[in-house]
Amino acid sequence: MVDFKTSILQEQKRCIFCGKPPSNKNKEHVIPKWLIELTGDPKRQWNLGVQTNHPDRKLRKYAADQFQFPACEACNSRYSDLEGRTKGYMSDLLAGNNLTAEAWDDFLDWFDKVRIGLWLGNMMLNKDWPIPEPNFYIDQRVGQKDRCVLVYPNEPEAQVLNITGASDPMFMYLPSSFMLVVNSLVFVNISSEFLLSARMGFPYPRKTSVKGTRRYVSDFTATFNARQPFLRFEFYPPRWAVYQTVLLEGSLDAEDYKPLVEHEYIASKRIGGGRTQICTVSPDGVKFHAGGAPVEKAEMADRGLKPLVAYYIRLFEYRQRTLAQSREEFPEMRKFISYLGRFNAEAIAQAKGSTVSVRRRVRDLNPEG
Repeated sequence: MVDFKTSILQEQKRCIFCGKPPSNKNKEHVIPKWLIELTGDPKRQWNLGVQTNHPDRKLRKYAADQFQFPACEACNSRYSDLEGRTKGYMSDLLAGNNLTAEAWDDFLDWFDKVRIGLWLGNMMLNKDWPIPEPNFYIDQRVGQKDRCVLVYPNEPEAQVLNITGASDPMFMYLPSSFMLVVNSLVFVNISSEFLLSARMGFPYPRKTSVKGTRRYVSDFTATFNARQPFLRFEFYPPRWAVYQTVLLEGSLDAEDYKPLVEHEYIASKRIGGGRTQICTVSPDGVKFHAGGAPVEKAEMADRGLKPLVAYYIRLFEYRQRTLAQSREEFPEMRKFISYLGRFNAEAIAQAKGSTVSVRRRVRDLNPEG
């Protein structure tokens, strides 16, 4: 049996933004009310995993508008403007309109907020089996790591809000990717440290060392040249695909990092702090976009409609690849990572029509069961 660590989230209320005990207690809707209302009945039920301590492994069911978690009033208020702007971005995309690079940078902040909020929120719900101890909250992850979002078409008349890959055991330990379906669009969001840096020509480490579950990096270098593909995994061609490298803001003055950041290739693409320009890839090549420049959608024929399960499978296949990399990188956790890989593989098999029970694997993760 794998050893799990019980989290503080199972014992104490923590602000989902700052991680401290909530001040002037408030509630944060990780999936905002405007998005719930845009996609159907706000009172409709969501299935959010299973109750692993229940003998029948019953599904967790919540009214969509009740999926909310502790927050400081001040923290919640800080993100209200971002929510207002994102509502406009979503409306534009659903209408088929392009966003500017500046808007995509902002929209990626929202995806960071939602992805980490789902991670923390789902862990708070799981009080019946041990979960990891979080070492960051929303504030510590918005705009801090390389990130991208791939946008695909869904059925034109669909009214749906679907979240995939954000409540299973793998996501609890590696909250770096998930899929969000909003009516006629499918969003695949991925973010992690150095996800894009090397292929986009930005600084990346040549040396890494691991102590326990922590990775330490050094000896930075950069090619100052963008090379396709940025993600070394074959996703379906998206309607929109935006990529952004985020430099290590705390290392901008470091001896082996500063000269790289000051190189013309990188300096010309910085937009403040560690952020760099939004980047896209087309048949014409790689393009970095200035703030007000529109990021145009692709019109290629092979970006047609696919069933949702096809995107689901591809996302989980990507996650299987990241697990394989983690297994090599963290030898002390190899057994546990392999265990998560089996769970993820069974999810893929089920999506492809296998009779293997993913619910059984969730049951097996309960050390008391």
